[in-house]
Amino acid sequence: MGQLRITQDPVCRLTFEGKMTYEVARQLEDGILGAMRRHQHLEVDLAGVDEIDLCGIHLIGLMQSFGGNKIQIVATSPAVELASKRLLGSFRGASLGRATRREITAGK
Repeated sequence: MGQLRITQDPVCRLTFEGKMTYEVARQLEDGILGAMRRHQHLEVDLAGVDEIDLCGIHLIGLMQSFGGNKIQIVATSPAVELASKRLLGSFRGASLGRATRREITAGK
């Protein structure tokens, strides 16, 4: 089952665990939209994602599109990296915009 944990110390962090697939996309989307409405800046931790499909990649893309530079991906998992390469590989220049450690610490 996919889970989304939201913590707020000191910046809001969305931590995804388990699945980011079609079966849980609606549930995850509700949590993402709620957090984006309440917080200006979000850190996204995808390190706990062990299964992701096109719907999960789409959710990440939506966060980045609507949040712009206010959304920072701070960690990914091997499953997310592999899926992004396979699913986004046909789109020229498309990638997950993961923040580097320097960008994360400089933003605090």
